[in-house]
Amino acid sequence: MDYFPIFLDAKKLNAVVIGGGNVAARKIELLLKTPAHITIVSPDLKDSVKALLNNSQVVWQQGLYSQAALENNQLVIAATNIEVINQQICNDANKLGMLINVVDNPSLCNYITPAIIDRSPMIVAMSSSGNAPILLQMLKSKIDLMLPSGYGKLATFCGKHRLKIQDKIKQFSQRKLFWQKALEGEIAKQVLAGNEDAANQLLENEMNNSYSKPSASLTLIKVLNQNPDNLTLTAYQKLQQADAIFIAPSLDAIYFDYGRRDAEKHHNIDYKLIEELVSNNQQVVVIANEQEDLKIRAVSLSTIICGTTTY
Repeated sequence: MDYFPIFLDAKKLNAVVIGGGNVAARKIELLLKTPAHITIVSPDLKDSVKALLNNSQVVWQQGLYSQAALENNQLVIAATNIEVINQQICNDANKLGMLINVVDNPSLCNYITPAIIDRSPMIVAMSSSGNAPILLQMLKSKIDLMLPSGYGKLATFCGKHRLKIQDKIKQFSQRKLFWQKALEGEIAKQVLAGNEDAANQLLENEMNNSYSKPSASLTLIKVLNQNPDNLTLTAYQKLQQADAIFIAPSLDAIYFDYGRRDAEKHHNIDYKLIEELVSNNQQVVVIANEQEDLKIRAVSLSTIICGTTTY
């Protein structure tokens, strides 16, 4: 990745926008979707920016740019049409270790604004690293159509119950299945319809009926080449649920990217450790090629709960 994806806590963010034209207005409007405090630095303002001064988050510091304008801010957007000023803002911001974006000049930026799909509190952010803006826009349009406007309600609903469910259902794989059922069934329908009381009762019933004792499994995924695109849906789901992933040394570590981010990752096949993990009620996935698959099957693993062979 050329860019490191990150979300900033805007409640703790002070941003300064240098410039008072229409470009600055667009950047300020985006910032105003967050609780960030915004300072505008410009000798004068276009009407599009003046209209934003009614917001309590925004203050106008009238005057020309100087480095002092950056003090007590963490993020700066240079939105002037004067190249030498934009360059100076960039130099000053870098000296101060700030996040800097110079509009329409990626070479002077140390961050870029992604394409955003806003279903607050759910946010989808995407980037082509500046390589293919049209392709990115096409993808954004497709995802935008797929996500109902009420998805934010679902995210808020999950947030209210997340800790309670986590306490009730200890194992990640079981908890994930619980939420998948909840978010694809009647509970989600009630939330999206605005019937939160009914959704709460359904969730409570489902939670009380869920089996919370941890269960173990060992899944073997056999691959014939180094292309992870050939993973089946079942294999992908197992990787997403796994507490530990073992990949044969002959295979590419890219397969780790398809598993849980917090799963244990081993680029070897340690039979003793595999047995220990499964005995301790862990969900374990082993990825191997055909030759290693035969060897793994020859090993006595009395605690195997299930096995999946994937091509």
